[in-house]
Amino acid sequence: MPSKNKKQSSLINKLTLLVLCISVFCVYIYKPLPDDFQQPWKYRLICFGSDFITAYGNILEAFDLGHRLNVTRFFYHWTIGAFNIRDSNDQILVYDELVDNVPIRVYRPQNRADQTMPTIIFYHGGGNFLGSADVYEPITYLMSKNTNYQVIYVEFRLIPEHKYPANLMDALTATKHLIKDNVIYSIDLNNLVICGDSAGGNLATVISQTLIEEKIAVPKLQVLIYPILQFFDFTLPSYRINLPKSVLGNIDYENFKNFIHYMTQIEVDDTIFHNGHTNRHQKESILSEYVNHGYLPAKFRHHDLEEIPIKNDTSNKYSKLSSILLDRKLSPLLVDDEYLLKNTPLNTILVTCELDILRDDGFIYAARLRKLGLNVEHKHYENLFHGILSLIFGPLEFYEAHKVMADITNAIKSF
Repeated sequence: MPSKNKKQSSLINKLTLLVLCISVFCVYIYKPLPDDFQQPWKYRLICFGSDFITAYGNILEAFDLGHRLNVTRFFYHWTIGAFNIRDSNDQILVYDELVDNVPIRVYRPQNRADQTMPTIIFYHGGGNFLGSADVYEPITYLMSKNTNYQVIYVEFRLIPEHKYPANLMDALTATKHLIKDNVIYSIDLNNLVICGDSAGGNLATVISQTLIEEKIAVPKLQVLIYPILQFFDFTLPSYRINLPKSVLGNIDYENFKNFIHYMTQIEVDDTIFHNGHTNRHQKESILSEYVNHGYLPAKFRHHDLEEIPIKNDTSNKYSKLSSILLDRKLSPLLVDDEYLLKNTPLNTILVTCELDILRDDGFIYAARLRKLGLNVEHKHYENLFHGILSLIFGPLEFYEAHKVMADITNAIKSF
């Protein structure tokens, strides 16, 4: 009997320790989220995983065992892009090729008899340092399947191995080639859609403007999914509210500075969060009107936010940086109304999420386009986060990602 009691006591102690460990882990990974946030613990686990991967990558880099970004890319691929979603019953021909040395992947519906067909040219997100055809296949394949449009995914060189504007040059070169040889690639130029998410949304906006300005083509529609639109004002409420929350466990102050560094090869410090990358003259110029907080809905202006000191680049430390960041080829929102009206497709589908530092970029852009009489279908998701669409398949799948995809593809078909 004493032996039996001893075993029971040992089991209870182990169970108690297990429960304690689980409780401590849950407290550690806990992040406050809205009450109606879907799959909150999966989101928290992803954030924890991102933190772990970042720490692991930093350790490897500290011991000169590899760049931390390669660690992130490895896990990004194997948790998101390593799953086959193709189905022969969908009758979608998928093939890869090079266009002017730029890789593309084509998704062509086989049930269309058209010599040319409506086509979506897609540029991937990932901060210009993540992403590939495989990682984005769940998005591009489903986009073709749901719309019955041809989708052409355009690859581009990544930072920091290739400094900006290598990414833009690749994407633009491939796009111009596809348009020039539109019959060969079965592209109906009257039904051309330019699309991208996050950094790819930035490319999509810039490329739409460029195609129209250079009289190469006029896209029927641009689809911008939580796009990066400006690098002038990092004090917008969505930056101030969401950077401290570390959306997805990696969109935080440190990684944002790394992103700027990787892209421009110029190191930055915390003054950029006080707009210290620009000087007084730039702040007092017309640029501030292009990102006027007054374009935001009243509920987003957050007058309750503590006022932060605005800093100026008085020593011209960031003069080279600002010349890169404020150029319209990287900040397509920083253009006047005349340019915006002349060089924007008539129709825009815009997706924004509440948990996103880029939320306000999107709202300002939508307000400016509407003011000019352009058609904007703006879909804002109150309880979703930047990058949701990438989590549409595999172990990290979010149910709401399917709703976002359905909303986007149904909207595309409606034009």
